[in-house]
Amino acid sequence: MSDPETSTSDLFSEFEPTSTEDWENVLTRDLKGADYKKKLKWDSIEGIEVLPFYRKEDLENLPHLADGVEIETPAEWEFCEVIDRAAPSEANKEAKRAVESGADSLWLTIQIDPDEGILGGDISGTHVQNLDDLKTLLDGIDLEKTGVVFNSGAGSVGLIGLLKAFLQDSDAIPPSFLFDPFTYMAGHGRLPLPEDKMNSIIGQMVDESGFRTLAADGAFYHNCGATIIQELGIALSIGSEFLARVPDNKREQAAKQFWMHLSAGSLYFPEIAKFRAARLLWMRVLDAYDIDSNIPLTIHASTSTWNKAIADPHNNMLRATTEATSAAVGGANRITVHPYNVHFEETDEFSRRIARNVSHILNEEAHVSAVENPGDGSYYVEVLTDEIAKKAWEVFKLIEKQGGFQKALEGKIIQGEVGRSRKMKEQALATRELVMTGVNHYPDAGQDLPLDLYQSTPVDSLHQSDAEPEIDSDQIIESLSNAFSEQATIGDVVNSFLTPQKQLYPALKTYRAAKPFEEMRLRTQQIAESRGQKIKAQLIPVGNKKMRKARATFSQNYLECAGFYVDSHPGFDSIKDAVNETGFDNADIYVLCGSDDEYPDLIPEFCSEFGDDSILVLAGYPKDNIDEFKKAGIDFFIYSGSNMLDTLGEIQEKVV
Repeated sequence: MSDPETSTSDLFSEFEPTSTEDWENVLTRDLKGADYKKKLKWDSIEGIEVLPFYRKEDLENLPHLADGVEIETPAEWEFCEVIDRAAPSEANKEAKRAVESGADSLWLTIQIDPDEGILGGDISGTHVQNLDDLKTLLDGIDLEKTGVVFNSGAGSVGLIGLLKAFLQDSDAIPPSFLFDPFTYMAGHGRLPLPEDKMNSIIGQMVDESGFRTLAADGAFYHNCGATIIQELGIALSIGSEFLARVPDNKREQAAKQFWMHLSAGSLYFPEIAKFRAARLLWMRVLDAYDIDSNIPLTIHASTSTWNKAIADPHNNMLRATTEATSAAVGGANRITVHPYNVHFEETDEFSRRIARNVSHILNEEAHVSAVENPGDGSYYVEVLTDEIAKKAWEVFKLIEKQGGFQKALEGKIIQGEVGRSRKMKEQALATRELVMTGVNHYPDAGQDLPLDLYQSTPVDSLHQSDAEPEIDSDQIIESLSNAFSEQATIGDVVNSFLTPQKQLYPALKTYRAAKPFEEMRLRTQQIAESRGQKIKAQLIPVGNKKMRKARATFSQNYLECAGFYVDSHPGFDSIKDAVNETGFDNADIYVLCGSDDEYPDLIPEFCSEFGDDSILVLAGYPKDNIDEFKKAGIDFFIYSGSNMLDTLGEIQEKVV
């Protein structure tokens, strides 16, 4: 039974405090004199440096704590479900099911592209062409209880006009629009319309005080390969660009309508820190513009699409769970969990339900929302927040030094920074410095990939009516709203708010990191289908039992990432035993697995017995004997740190 008179201080008085010096002495002893700050430091490819432990004194000099700045996060988040049906009637059914199943808000993609299509443009996502389509889409959705986020990009102006015609004087929850003309520039290499007109529209967007009309789509850059630091620095720069382009008397209102769309990636603690750092740095930007820094920043977090795979796709559910958790703990206002199969097939009720239930479990079972500011006080998270904030601010300053976001794009600064990060990540995946389970490590060897690795997006031409509305560019939203009320279509008026200019600089493109591995596996499937049998690799483990087992396990994992069928064996006493048991003609590839010390004696016989028309591979890279072993007949070496895509691709080509 506990003693009611025992205080917390009494309990802890029984334990002698351990100083940082004591901890460091233990680490130094265990590391045999090595400096733990060098030996155990984690240098991530995201540009973040992390030590193995932090103590209370590490917080003493952190600026945001020293200045008493509080990172205020929402008590709980909204779950925002993706609605991805093309027909408004089908999207409406899906939206109703989502709301009935606990979704707090809806993510509606309506993308307008006036460049393509025989009728003057295309529309993708949900095909909302006019006011009747919008009424069909939102029929039965109580907009006073359910929020709506329009992923409508540079075409958001038209959607705002359409929604105003629909809402009239409704008390709906303020809808949000992913209006980010600067990210349009980054993704297309050109302006969405003449610059003076774009600035005019930005100013008019601020006048729509009932809506959230200005956004920084940081998630786009993450899905192009940007680091956590770059994503945040770029998002800040976009926010600053908006503030710089509106009149002084509108800046405070612009800050109230601004929101950030950020990714929730796979690095759990750094992602938590990123969301917290975003709030710190946005306050700093507002201070610079002499705007009240207490205006809260709305953050919408979406799980990453960069790291989602078709290979072993159910792993995507696990990835999304940790990503959503980091967004919740980091203090996102809204969270979108993409269904695990959204990138390669049409989502179904199962995949949408699993995505939705991630939020429910975090809220109802893990009770993450029951804790106020859950990241506060953690030595590790506070230090990470400070480091990410400092480095993201340097990215922000680099962009501002060019004259702002647009100038940095024109000078190819942003493309260069993100491009270098992308190449670094691609190299890390190819060498397994960065692991994607089921893709470049621990593949599901029995899975056949779909022949089409891409989920096509249904596209419709923009419809046009007989109406000939006149749009006043100085009051464009009100003018559009009136036109839609009189049965005009988006196709009738698209040129009033979206007229892409000539491409002037390289564009950034989103991609999936797993794609090169999936393309390689699909190529293996196609080779097998064309010749009527799978590409087979036979492992030949010989010699030292510990080494042969380790290298056989490594080799099977490595080769199966290309979709090869791998036949393993517990081990042979000699090459002769392997020949007698396996035969000569039943494999395309033979892999010798043993120890470096034994290879000089084993390789001549291995090459002689298996060399004829087969590909010979050595598990390991005994650097002092490479030329000798190549002369003996070894074609390829597979080892930790080698470029898997290059090596497996060359093996694949040699089989053909």
